[in-house]
Amino acid sequence: MSAPSPVGRWSTATLASLLGVQVFQVVLAWSVLTVSGPMATAVVLALGTLPRIAMMSGLTAGLAGRFAPQRLLAVGELGRAALALAAAGALAAGGFGFTGLLLASLLFGLVEAMTEPAAGSVPALIAGPAGRLRMEALRTTLFRATVVLGGPLAGLGALLGLSTGLLVGALVFLVSAALFLSLRPRPSDGAEAPGAGHGPGTGMPGPPGADSPKAGEVLALPGVRAALICTVLIELGCPGAFNVGTLLLADDRGWGVVGFGVLVGAVGLGTVTAALAPGFARRLRGGGAGLILACALTAAAMAGLAFSPNLPLAVVLTALMALTAAAASAATLGVLFSGPRPEALGMVMGVVMAAGALAAPLSYLLVGLVARLAGPEAALVGCAGALLAAALVALGDRTLRTATAPEPPAPEPPAGASPAGDAGHLSAKGA
Repeated sequence: MSAPSPVGRWSTATLASLLGVQVFQVVLAWSVLTVSGPMATAVVLALGTLPRIAMMSGLTAGLAGRFAPQRLLAVGELGRAALALAAAGALAAGGFGFTGLLLASLLFGLVEAMTEPAAGSVPALIAGPAGRLRMEALRTTLFRATVVLGGPLAGLGALLGLSTGLLVGALVFLVSAALFLSLRPRPSDGAEAPGAGHGPGTGMPGPPGADSPKAGEVLALPGVRAALICTVLIELGCPGAFNVGTLLLADDRGWGVVGFGVLVGAVGLGTVTAALAPGFARRLRGGGAGLILACALTAAAMAGLAFSPNLPLAVVLTALMALTAAAASAATLGVLFSGPRPEALGMVMGVVMAAGALAAPLSYLLVGLVARLAGPEAALVGCAGALLAAALVALGDRTLRTATAPEPPAPEPPAGASPAGDAGHLSAKGA
């Protein structure tokens, strides 16, 4: 029997890593809720996202250029396995309190920030140009499969016990680490410069020139200020509803960790559906009317979810909420990146990234605080209010309201697909 190909080992390692992340995150969130309550859960999840700011700002991108990316990924998987094993042991011993859970969340986020830039470098390391396209398409497919199925599988695994679920996650990470370590760079044919296709500087824009517009000038451009306000409101409403609101609702309704895992899968299903429906996306992306409609539908789905009497209806509303939220994000980005003149796009991108990095943790904390004071229903209704406010802002700005969607680009050969983000966090790794 022949040994698995490098692409086969890479795809298996990637799938194992994605599934392990889903298991860890579902079990961690449920553990914090069980041990410390809703507000502590919001704090732990919010602080766990902070290491992503380092990744988004490029502080960790240089690691992929300094070290072999497949080895960096393997070290990251071993670190995740160690965290999962330590958390499993602490849970089994009954000594895992708020401080330990918070530390685990921070360290897990730090590992992600250190290794995620390297994940995009591995295809260039082990495959030629045509193989890279296939691997990127395969990575997108694996991601979409795990965001839909990973949550429910993690919830079912946690039925065996939270510590047992973490042990399974640790085993999966160890398998992934071994497979990443087995990868070897393909022989160089001299067609590419050393390090081409990966490294900290690949695809990154240069520094702004002296004639680049200031922040005030960018905000004064027609429709930009309103679109950025919509972006912030969407980021304030969606992450907290997806990652904290669904957790607290599942606990309040007695649906348990399995119900929470199913709702996580519904979030993934909604975002994947948005990514796989190009006709739907084209109608909304860049269009002011589409932005208003998407925000209003998201608000309605969130409000309906808050008072959903059973899990099946909650699953449908959660999937619809994620679908329309992804469309709303696409619409605001379409307006922002089609309106300003080219030299202003860097400033706009910086503001959008800052909104995603800072508003998402704040969204977690606000949802946890409102849920602690008035219950998860009130928290989800508050998130719906943020989306409704975004719709009203878009409706009140004439430039944004009348913005039209740009013409769709010419179709490309179906040789590959661009990698998708993380549906669990629409803002930072979003649809």
